[in-house]
Amino acid sequence: MSPSTPKSRAPTPDQRRLYRVCPYLGNAKDGEPGHPLHVPSPQGAGRLDNPEYYRVLYVSDHATGAVAEVFGNHGLWTPSLLVGPPALPGSVRALVTYGRPTGQVLDLDNARALLARRLRPSEVVSRDRATTQRWALAAFQERRWVGVRWWSYYEPRWGSLGLWNQTGLRVLAVDALSFEHPAVAEASAVLARPIVRG
Repeated sequence: MSPSTPKSRAPTPDQRRLYRVCPYLGNAKDGEPGHPLHVPSPQGAGRLDNPEYYRVLYVSDHATGAVAEVFGNHGLWTPSLLVGPPALPGSVRALVTYGRPTGQVLDLDNARALLARRLRPSEVVSRDRATTQRWALAAFQERRWVGVRWWSYYEPRWGSLGLWNQTGLRVLAVDALSFEHPAVAEASAVLARPIVRG
């Protein structure tokens, strides 16, 4: 599916769905910047990044969590957040809804998964990328998982995921973001980020 016209709709939390906020161009082809399935590159600074072995698509298991991950570092939410980057003229920020990929995700919000890998919760959410990339590579080398899930820095009930295997990942919807979008409004309230409309 390659939607051409984004629209706004209420998010519906569903364990079969994943979400991401990304720049969207209606005429972008599969794999190109602006397409919902585009995996950004170069990589190397992200939590799970090991670009010599794989490329990661970062998503959330909740629409509000996806908004928080992209907008959360901004103290004020202004209209500039809703447009795409200068490198993609004409693009807008959109919430993409995906069907889950084929295969199993390693859930590190599970005590047994942590114990089996001798991982502390603090190592999972550490901002030290050498630490997180090391355990991510070890999980990849188990050859059992399509990616990893952990809890969001912004709100533990939202799961953050990194997928190094996107086989079977399907685009279900692309919704243009506005300050009226339910996921944006909820993220603003939970993160206490004021919205400036003008």
